[in-house]
Amino acid sequence: MAAHGFYKLNIDDQQILCMHVDHHFAHNAYAFYMSPFKDAITFSLDVNDNMGNNHSIYYFNDADKQFMPLRKGGDFGVGGFYSAICDFLGFYPSLTDAGKVMALASLGKPRKQKIEHIIWPNVIQMGDLFHGDQYSHLLYNLGIKSIPENRNLFPQLKGEGGIKDKNWLDKNDWNSKLSKQIAADAQYILEQSVINMIDKIEKINSSKNLCLAGGTFLNCVMNGIIEKHSKFNVFAAPACGDDGLTIGAALFLANKLKVNKKREINVNSTGLKKNHSIRQNIEGGRSYYQKDIESALKGYQFERKIKKITNNDSLNKTVSKLLEGGKIVAWFKGGSEIGPRALGHRSILADPRNKKMKGILNEKVKHRESFRPFAPIVLKEHVTEWFDVNDKDYPFMLFSFKCKKPDLIPSAVHEDDTARIQTVDEKNNPEIYKLLKEFHNNTEVPILINTSFNVMGEPIVETPYDALECMDNTEIDVLVIENYIVEKE
Repeated sequence: MAAHGFYKLNIDDQQILCMHVDHHFAHNAYAFYMSPFKDAITFSLDVNDNMGNNHSIYYFNDADKQFMPLRKGGDFGVGGFYSAICDFLGFYPSLTDAGKVMALASLGKPRKQKIEHIIWPNVIQMGDLFHGDQYSHLLYNLGIKSIPENRNLFPQLKGEGGIKDKNWLDKNDWNSKLSKQIAADAQYILEQSVINMIDKIEKINSSKNLCLAGGTFLNCVMNGIIEKHSKFNVFAAPACGDDGLTIGAALFLANKLKVNKKREINVNSTGLKKNHSIRQNIEGGRSYYQKDIESALKGYQFERKIKKITNNDSLNKTVSKLLEGGKIVAWFKGGSEIGPRALGHRSILADPRNKKMKGILNEKVKHRESFRPFAPIVLKEHVTEWFDVNDKDYPFMLFSFKCKKPDLIPSAVHEDDTARIQTVDEKNNPEIYKLLKEFHNNTEVPILINTSFNVMGEPIVETPYDALECMDNTEIDVLVIENYIVEKE
């Protein structure tokens, strides 16, 4: 978990006091300390840490500052299995592209009876030839004879020289029957294995609340099934991958140590942790002001016209009309978000009613595979009218549900009529909420397509200069950057 006490970290001629916080424990701490719960079971799941652990489960309780390990180890390898399947399908590196397997899975149909033995805990039965090895089980089950020597592309970061295995499939063959079948089977094995583990966790009966963390829980289709199946109150914070590790470690130490400036973190009178609001979970980056924007507009030139609208109501009316007219609008407001999703501060927005919009966005803006879907952002007060969900917040785009009216928003739902939703309200996301209200008033649809403001393989834009560069190199029609509207000539 954490080392006993401090040690000295030497950096050049400096010595700094440090404490090591374990990888999976940092995941768990991030999920709990960002949650609204006073006690919870936390479940961390990803590929592996540097100690060979692929998961851990903890119980946290604020009242007595308790944290108790319930399970950890390398014997629940379903996250690594899914990662390896991603690479096998040619979508390497899995560190960034595992979501493509999830998207492709909806185009196939899992062979549920034929792969039941590969689901945890069936796969760890004694006497099994591939004891616990879901990867080998699935490939042999599909009749694949050339089993790769390498399961994952390492190193995974761009430009570091990872080498693919000669027996991996070509990602350009994603439309083949085999690729769709592999993706559908792998997604089902992941979902059912995790559900079975959560069923075991429920029997512990330590808490009614469950917090999820680790990169595997970026799989929003699985999370939607957990939400529907589980008896827990479920919470997943936006940076549930490795980007949340440092936050979790810092929050844990700040909450436990007596030497910290406690009142700067815990502002309530009881001294317990502060429940972080949805807005605090979303906002993390620097905000840019008029001088920054004007500097970028002068420094990055292309044929465009610029309008400044200081009245927000007028701005929203103008932008809504552009969206209704089929324009693709990049939306740059406030500080950038925490985590891998664009949640209304660095977004590309479009009209979901346009049947062609999904294809236009994939081909001409995002430059990515045509089968990948786009997510809808929806007014919180209308979410139950449009999606098969509980009446609660889903603010971080981490849960996928069935749409009740898919024909009305064809470009915002996947092939199976599901969507990875984000709910917004005026308190937590006021700027995008007001635009959605205007669009709803004009169209009777309280939904817009919301995808991250970037192209495939690039990070989400951070600065005004980044935003202009992305607009110039794609077919984005309009850029809203605070109170400036930039339109291509």
